[in-house]
Amino acid sequence: MRFSLNTIGLFPGLSFEQIFPRMRQSGFDTFELWSLENVDTAALRQAMDRHGVRLSAFCPSFFVLNDPARQEEYIASLRRALALAQELSCPALITQVGQDTGAPRAQQHAAILSGLRRAAPLLEAANVTLLVEPLNDVKDHKGYYLTDSLEGFALVEEAGSPRVRLLYDVYHQLHMGEDVLSRIEAHLPLIGHFHIAGFPDRDEKLFGGGFDYRALFALLQERSVQVPVGVELFPSDAAQTPELLAKLLPFA
Repeated sequence: MRFSLNTIGLFPGLSFEQIFPRMRQSGFDTFELWSLENVDTAALRQAMDRHGVRLSAFCPSFFVLNDPARQEEYIASLRRALALAQELSCPALITQVGQDTGAPRAQQHAAILSGLRRAAPLLEAANVTLLVEPLNDVKDHKGYYLTDSLEGFALVEEAGSPRVRLLYDVYHQLHMGEDVLSRIEAHLPLIGHFHIAGFPDRDEKLFGGGFDYRALFALLQERSVQVPVGVELFPSDAAQTPELLAKLLPFA
């Protein structure tokens, strides 16, 4: 199992030159970012090469897919992100779909699907996977459109491209009341990335909180799942990060 460390949550306030040695010393070599805005990508690439780490995924700067009037803006942002992904040898991009516009859900679903189908040839040409992420709308993302992973899986299937997959965020789907282990097991071929965080507080409590991730890790190891497992959480104290990583290392 390959863990991907979200640097914003786990190493707040530190530079990449400070973060990467800490990652390597803890036994990890893969990280992910929310955004590359205000990041010197040439310097980032040099730091990655110097410390032997790799970037698993990041988000484009714009991610409204459910509004047809903004599809051109989405595609333009995707093209820019794909160029950056090539520069950084990054295999995936993470996209959300936008806030509920108030239009009938069937229309918003169709708009998302149209955007994914337009994106597919660009993704396939670049050999980059687009990861569609459902979020919870009960705690963190009020008004977000895509909250049910079943609709997310349907969109992935309908898009019809191996370069469009779902990002299954266990924390978000727990808040939406899903039976996450059953949902994951039934749709593994459609999942290109996972996110994990302590439930219900998005903290470091992966084993002693409201959900024990050892059950998920056992499932992924049993099924030889190779996609990244993103550690996207906010420790209650930054001093908890080394201890958390030490607990995760035996599962890597």
